[in-house]
Amino acid sequence: MLKSKAPVTSHEYGDRYTMIGPLSYKTAPLEVETLEPDTPELRLTLESMKERGVKFLYGRWLIEGAPKVLLFDTGSVYHKLDEWKGDLWNVAGIPSPPNDHETNEAILFGYLVAWFLGEVSKNKSNCYFIGLLICKSTTRMLGVKKESRKPQWKITRG
Repeated sequence: MLKSKAPVTSHEYGDRYTMIGPLSYKTAPLEVETLEPDTPELRLTLESMKERGVKFLYGRWLIEGAPKVLLFDTGSVYHKLDEWKGDLWNVAGIPSPPNDHETNEAILFGYLVAWFLGEVSKNKSNCYFIGLLICKSTTRMLGVKKESRKPQWKITRG
């Protein structure tokens, strides 16, 4: 789905379009051309996150339309998993099963994206950047859904 929509969206938004996803060290070296961040806001944001241990890859996805991509290494923030699971419980009352890899990855990636969006919006005001920040998720993004028959929560594909 993403590969099919990327050319149209890249054509419409040009270099203002950046896709965000999880980093796979197996495929990224073959599919992504590494670039330096091209705006002060992005550079400041990624430097700040890197100083706090977040690993990422920024570049161009080598597909039709060549969209920019920002790929986060969820493993680099695995030490924050318990804190972020606790936050989900304390703020929203959403429990998460222990040792569920898919749930853990969804939580780590979601919090990384939220962290990134918060940092970039803070930095855009510091840099007197005037623009619009839009975040759209795909139907394949993971979500948390309560089972109707059991009092448990599970990760489902929306």
